[in-house]
Amino acid sequence: MAASVSPSEMNYEFYVESDMSKYIGEWVAIFEGKVIAHGKNIKLVAEEATALAKGRKVLFARVPDKAAMIF
Repeated sequence: MAASVSPSEMNYEFYVESDMSKYIGEWVAIFEGKVIAHGKNIKLVAEEATALAKGRKVLFARVPDKAAMIF
């Protein structure tokens, strides 16, 4: 029997496993396994994502600069 994955775990797995190269140096908001907002200003990203997610949990992460990324 497979263990169920929580929405938070699903969002984290999406972040770790996805190609985030188009968001280098930006904040991303991940909800239900997809990027729902992104940008340089975390406050603006959070406002947009919070409105879209309607109060449900969103994962916020900063995509590292290209020099810090490992492929």
